[in-house]
Amino acid sequence: MVPMSARAGMTEQENSMRIKRLLGAATAATVLLAGPLSAAAGAAEEPAAPTGVGSGVVRSTLLGIDIGELLNLDVLDDESLSTIDPVNGEPISSAVLNPLKLTSSVLGPLSLGSVATSTTGAEDREAVDADTAGNIPLPIVSGLLNGTLSSIVDADGARSSLLAGIGGNGLDLVGGLLDVGKTPEAMTFTTNAAPARAEGLRGLNIPSLSLLNLGDLLQGLGLPLADLPLTDLTGLLEGLGIDQVPVAGELIDTADLTETVEGLVGGLDVLEAVPADDLDLPLTGELCDTLDGAVGPILGGVLGGGMDDSENCTTALDTEGEIPVVGNIVENVDGLLEDILGGMLPTLDGLNLLEVRDIRAGMVATATDSVDSSVSDVVASIGSLKVANLSLLENIDLTKDLNVLSGLGDTVSGLLNTGLGLGDLLDIDLLEIEELVAPDGDYTKALSSLTALGVGIKPLSLIGIAQAGSDEPTARGILGNVPLLGGADMLQLQGLLGGVTSVLTKGLDIQVGHMASEGFFTPVAALTPNLVDPPAKVVTTPDGKLPRTGGGSTLPALVAVLLASTAVVIRRTLRAEKVES
Repeated sequence: MVPMSARAGMTEQENSMRIKRLLGAATAATVLLAGPLSAAAGAAEEPAAPTGVGSGVVRSTLLGIDIGELLNLDVLDDESLSTIDPVNGEPISSAVLNPLKLTSSVLGPLSLGSVATSTTGAEDREAVDADTAGNIPLPIVSGLLNGTLSSIVDADGARSSLLAGIGGNGLDLVGGLLDVGKTPEAMTFTTNAAPARAEGLRGLNIPSLSLLNLGDLLQGLGLPLADLPLTDLTGLLEGLGIDQVPVAGELIDTADLTETVEGLVGGLDVLEAVPADDLDLPLTGELCDTLDGAVGPILGGVLGGGMDDSENCTTALDTEGEIPVVGNIVENVDGLLEDILGGMLPTLDGLNLLEVRDIRAGMVATATDSVDSSVSDVVASIGSLKVANLSLLENIDLTKDLNVLSGLGDTVSGLLNTGLGLGDLLDIDLLEIEELVAPDGDYTKALSSLTALGVGIKPLSLIGIAQAGSDEPTARGILGNVPLLGGADMLQLQGLLGGVTSVLTKGLDIQVGHMASEGFFTPVAALTPNLVDPPAKVVTTPDGKLPRTGGGSTLPALVAVLLASTAVVIRRTLRAEKVES
């Protein structure tokens, strides 16, 4: 195990080599799946003399999404157990992969089926290619998922491996809130129980990940972009780091645009207060004085009559022969706001609040006959992190300094919450790590776990936040029937979930890359056997497809793996208690 204090003292070259070495080990499943697992055990003619027994266990979920009771979604969820420990019965190796499983208080349970391997001897290999189309409603998830599993038990021990990924054009999830790029090797693992050690290895690889599309997020919170006051929209531009906006084919600085919008909105307040009977009359000196006091020269280019932008209403009365009637000025202001909104809305609507590139992580948990020779280690890196329109960091080694890492999550949360102006709505966590090597009764235990990225939405923070309904003009008020923007997917999701008007006010939790590896090993070989029948082998349907809900022939193997992995902990605990008594 590499202590955190030791990591801080590593040179950049040493740390880079360590990352490459561990990532290579953690993705060894890719190599194993290319050929029979029996080839991975080595070319030794005689099996190694048994020095102990143990178990290797791994669990992971590539993406986990919870929206209260409305929607709970897991993507590429797996679990594996390899054991040669007699307290768990005869040596066995098993693995289960759930490409996608969903529970909902409205929709009920949905699944793409499960695939499992289990053996007490010869290699068992299975593969799955799952398309969400026709199985899972579109606003929840759209994409292709695949995986290959393999398990074997021989003279060298028990081993399982997995390679799982995302095909096609990637995954779109939960009403447009998440987008994951194509990644054929998103998750890998190996579990290994051998006479000298027991271990679990894991690998994670996500080339691109976009989270929290602004249009969909606000729609889900019941604050659609089209219904926000115009000055709130300009506030979002400034707060989220958008420096320029295209307006009528020209890039306008956000600061200038903000000033213009504030002036136009102030002018509308004055003009719309003019009695309806006076809308067809020319401007008066009194009205000009009011306009100038409210907005200064900002309306110079709107009044017409060849006025210069620097002129105001009063100077126009003194120099121009004809001044537009009040009604025409209102139309001119609305026309200019339409041009501005034509650039502002798509810019905000298409903005992802978080974009991450090249997430890579690897972990190892190896238990041997002593704590000193056992290993628990996690490494991870991110190619780039973009927060709204701000490129925050590049080439981040997330395991160099956990204190900086913790502060980074707080920084990202603060930037987004300040930019959105919605209190403490978002809580972002970057890489939560656990590393442990310790005695556990007669056993040595090694544990490694990580969650690459966590996102939480706390809807209670919206209490007291001003929502749509103020007297200030909105995009919908200026443009009329606004075409559906980024919130279209979220609107479809709300309709699917029984007409819920604000899905995300139920709360939202997202976990990206949640993985754990464990190894348990003891040099005590003469343990009382407790034999367990091997689980049934998964059988596909006559058309070669897996059962849609993961039931039927897959269920015995799935239950057996889960029960077996639970039994590892229970039986070790009972034995440890017996020894201590």
